[in-house]
Amino acid sequence: YPDRGSFLSALALEPPSATQDIGFGSDSEDDVLVLSTAHSAKGREWDAVFVIWAADGWFPMARALGSDEEIDEERRLMYVAMTRARDYLAVTYPFNVYDSRRSADYTIDQVSRFLDRGVRDLMQKVVVDQPQAPVDPAPHVASTLDLRAILNQRFGGL
Repeated sequence: YPDRGSFLSALALEPPSATQDIGFGSDSEDDVLVLSTAHSAKGREWDAVFVIWAADGWFPMARALGSDEEIDEERRLMYVAMTRARDYLAVTYPFNVYDSRRSADYTIDQVSRFLDRGVRDLMQKVVVDQPQAPVDPAPHVASTLDLRAILNQRFGGL
């Protein structure tokens, strides 16, 4: 590869199949965990498939929303990802997301536009609640500071 970027691009789009073909002491691929992108999953099947981050901005990716052709390609990738499962398909998306790239706070994500109401009505919905935060027996009370006095002392009363 001429540079690191080319290597990483090739690796992301077509990961090496050598480790996928090793059964680790077994003749069955079912005995190993295979992590795959939707790109490299085409033509393959597994008993169980987990499609993660099925939220707008992630699947389809935000940068692919520039044209109808890019959106169609993302739709094909979603189709490939969701049709790789023989027996079990789980599609997950977060409801609350902390994403420093889009904002410095939590945002509420929307399920992918490719999972329309008709598709979602056929799916079992499971909501995982956030774990309860431990209750601090002695809540910390913030002390009051005289910020003006501190700044005057530090910078000589500017």
